[in-house]
Amino acid sequence: MATSPVWSVKLKDGVQIPILGLGTYQAQGDDSEAIITKAIDNLEPIGEAVKKAIADGKVSRKDLFVVTKVWPTWYGPDRVEASVRRNLRESGLDYFDLVLLHWPTVFADSDTEKFPMEPGTDNVIFAKRNIVDVYRDLENVQRKGLTRSIGVSNFNAEQVERLMKSPVSIVPVTNQVECHLYLAQFDLQNVCAKHGIILTAYCPLSRNRPGEQSVLNDKTVESIAAKYDRTTAQIAIRWLIQRGIIAIPKTVNPERLKINFTVFDFEISDDDCKILDSLDQGEKGRRVWFDMRNNLREHPEYPFK
Repeated sequence: MATSPVWSVKLKDGVQIPILGLGTYQAQGDDSEAIITKAIDNLEPIGEAVKKAIADGKVSRKDLFVVTKVWPTWYGPDRVEASVRRNLRESGLDYFDLVLLHWPTVFADSDTEKFPMEPGTDNVIFAKRNIVDVYRDLENVQRKGLTRSIGVSNFNAEQVERLMKSPVSIVPVTNQVECHLYLAQFDLQNVCAKHGIILTAYCPLSRNRPGEQSVLNDKTVESIAAKYDRTTAQIAIRWLIQRGIIAIPKTVNPERLKINFTVFDFEISDDDCKILDSLDQGEKGRRVWFDMRNNLREHPEYPFK
């Protein structure tokens, strides 16, 4: 079934964002450079590949939509702006298109350690700063022209509502969360939509740990993929896009990248979307728990229950 491509969506602040991007979290080495360079020739890039592509005349800055995040060790007073400026220096850019708060948790200040630890323990040192105050610092980053838009990541529905009831003046344009067929986030999407906040899905194909069912070899998804002569990855991504959710699949394989982005020339029927909707497992389908340190689940702003 052919359909007109919808490559971007308009955020609440009027900025246009691609509805399909490239996740580059923890991408490293030659494969990373190859995939980012490949992405430049299509949609979205970062870092050295961005600078090289601009310098080579392949793209101009306005053709790109570059997103970065502020890590919880940079949530202290005056540190949000410092983090963004550091990221700008490292990327060689003058501004970002979107800056997100990576997690609602606040850690002790550190320029080098992602998880500042209590000596002799596996416990992260927490800080008591209010996440609303951190977000207000992010507002100032936008006011200074360091980014076109701002948003949050991994906020649950209660945290979104609390932020919107607080004295903030700029509504976050997106909440980037884990979202896929096994963790559909229907309720969170409704809460965010009420405030004009668009969901962005990381891990849109889920992550497959040993012993866990994968979206990519789910029998129901395979059946629907065969019906449309598509891959299971294309079905999973198209399902998100039809829900108005931005998808950022990660891959270090140029051929898979091309396949993943070939999702604008077909449409999944309403009946088949309902079948895909039924695969939702709620919190049982979550793959990213952010509990890699002993006490992270004890943080007062830990978002998953």
